[in-house]
Amino acid sequence: MNIQEAKEEIIRTVRAYTAKDDNGCRRIPPARQRPVLLMGPPGIGKTAIMEQAAEECGVGLAAYTITHHTRQSAVGLPQLVNRKFGDREYTMTEYTMSEIVGAVYEYQERTGYREGLLFVDEINCVSETLAPTMLQFLQYKTFGNHRIPDGWVIVAAGNPQEYNTSVRELDMAALDRVRLLEVEADLSVWKEYALRQDVHPLVLSYLELHPEHFYQVTLTRDKREFVTARGWEDLSVLLREYERQGLPVSREFMKEFLRVPKIASDFASWYQLCRTYLGQYRFQEFVEGRLTGQEMEELKSCLRAAKGDVRSMFVYYLLSAASEKLTACGRGSRYQEREKEVLSQLASYIKGEGKGDPDGFLQRRLHARQVQKENGLLKPWEESMECAVDERLRELLLSPGRLQVVSELQNCRKVEEDSCPSLGLGEKRERLAREKEELTAFLDRMTDFLLEAFGEDLELADWLQGLQNHGDIRRVGYERRDLHRLLEQKDQEERLRRTIAEMEELYEAADRK
Repeated sequence: MNIQEAKEEIIRTVRAYTAKDDNGCRRIPPARQRPVLLMGPPGIGKTAIMEQAAEECGVGLAAYTITHHTRQSAVGLPQLVNRKFGDREYTMTEYTMSEIVGAVYEYQERTGYREGLLFVDEINCVSETLAPTMLQFLQYKTFGNHRIPDGWVIVAAGNPQEYNTSVRELDMAALDRVRLLEVEADLSVWKEYALRQDVHPLVLSYLELHPEHFYQVTLTRDKREFVTARGWEDLSVLLREYERQGLPVSREFMKEFLRVPKIASDFASWYQLCRTYLGQYRFQEFVEGRLTGQEMEELKSCLRAAKGDVRSMFVYYLLSAASEKLTACGRGSRYQEREKEVLSQLASYIKGEGKGDPDGFLQRRLHARQVQKENGLLKPWEESMECAVDERLRELLLSPGRLQVVSELQNCRKVEEDSCPSLGLGEKRERLAREKEELTAFLDRMTDFLLEAFGEDLELADWLQGLQNHGDIRRVGYERRDLHRLLEQKDQEERLRRTIAEMEELYEAADRK
């Protein structure tokens, strides 16, 4: 199972475990809600998919690495209490609430989420004293004497023994209480994620040429070498910032992230070679449309004569440039929607409890944003957007036209361009429409260039699929119906590749038996 399939199964599990009947009772009682155990190598994205699953299901997420806890923090501390049985009073020992259970209740109070995912990482690396507690946790959803709140789905994660020397093998009693999902590294799935995250194009083009270098782990007494998906992504982030600041990148820099010396050295050579090619091809001038017609024809000739690795590099760099433009356009579209939504909320506030005074609305939004940030419910881009919306509100309310703005909001039935002209929504809508037209023209121009340079070959299919996988492509509304057949063919090839891989795995398992 790959990491995408694991995420989809977690989403289905949340929906099944939180489903209620007409009386408000759980359709699957808590006693039959087996925790999910993700077992797979480190650095393939087990933690990342938990955030995605919680967001898609609209539930909370409380995450803990169990190795950071002692028995006392997980189970609770003993305390003496008085209890009366019959006519006599006795002093007895009672445990305080587990730190983990208490944190889930606190999370509920702070965020308002009554259902969610409780993610416990490295569950098979606990100390010997905590092992019985983990078995109790998996079976009864309790730490010590205290139960996890109803509506919270437990997902645990662990690494196989070959990747971690401190791993304790789970016995049959533990495995018989969980739903085991064995997850493996899968480059094709990671590439879709990487394109959405704008991973460095040279990382993507290198792995296209050397898929066997995507994930390697050798942990022995004499040799500790590894390259993981996490390593490639972290390298990409810092590599982009080094390039932005013009800082030198060496082989030793690559080795900090790619802990297999041969792969680090090989990628460093690829990186330097491609940077040279980008200068020769005048890539930046090409993207900005500053090449003459003759220079464009010369570039096409150079690319036709280039080897497959250089073609791949060019396409992934082009995807990176397109991704930057798509993300900027998508951000503008989301901001416009959010600004209009908040202005509608402001209009309701002014008509109701605000009684014509909007200043309290800004204070309320500031407080709500602080609470969300403290509880990890606000992504960086969301915080930036909310701050930008608030800044726009302040501009409107501090401008000489404040009275006009408040008057329009008080009297409008719905916040629209025509009913509230002083808000400037019409101009923003027109500007965004122009940006979408310019972006569509850019994507068409790049698609036509690749079609003329390479024909309906692998490079064009990679370009189209990369665009299709971008999260903001639908906001722009871009598609090339004349090339749908090419994408369908590539999808069929990918499905066939996965089917063959699954069959080979089944045959290998049968041979071992």
